[in-house]
Amino acid sequence: MNAANTYTVEQTENAEAHPALGAEYFAAHSFAERFMAHWQEEHAEKLASEIMNPVLDAVQDRVWDAFRDYLLSDTESNIASEMRDMVEKSVRALLGGEKWANVKYIEYPYREGQKVREALAKLHSDPIKDGRIADLEKEIERLQEQLRWANRA
Repeated sequence: MNAANTYTVEQTENAEAHPALGAEYFAAHSFAERFMAHWQEEHAEKLASEIMNPVLDAVQDRVWDAFRDYLLSDTESNIASEMRDMVEKSVRALLGGEKWANVKYIEYPYREGQKVREALAKLHSDPIKDGRIADLEKEIERLQEQLRWANRA
C-alpha cells in the first residue's frame, strides 16, 4: 500500500495548501474528530448525566422550596386578610345597625348579650349620644340654609 494513498483527497489538498502542517496533521485531526464523535455518542451523555443530574436536582429542589414557601406565605397572608375582613364586616354590621348583628351581639337574650349591652352603655353611651346630637345639629343647619336660599328665590 502506498503511503500517499492513505490520505484522503481533502487531507492531501489541505497539506498542499499548508505544507508546514502536512497531510499527517490533517489525517490525525480527522481521526481525532471521528474518535471524539464516537466517544461523545457513547460516553458524553452518561458523563453529562453524572455531572448535571445532581446540579439539576439541587436547582429543582431549591426552586420547589422557594415556590412552596411563596405559596404558603401567600396563603397565610390571604387567610389573615380574610379573617380581618370578616371581623371588620361584622363590626360594620353591628355599628351600622344591621338587624342580624344586633340580634347576635346586643339583643342576645343570655349572659353574653347582657355583658355586651353593659359594656356599650358604659364605654360609649355619652360619646355616641353627643355625636348623634352633633350630627343632627349639622343636619338642621344644612336644612335651614337650604330654606334661606329657597326664600330668597
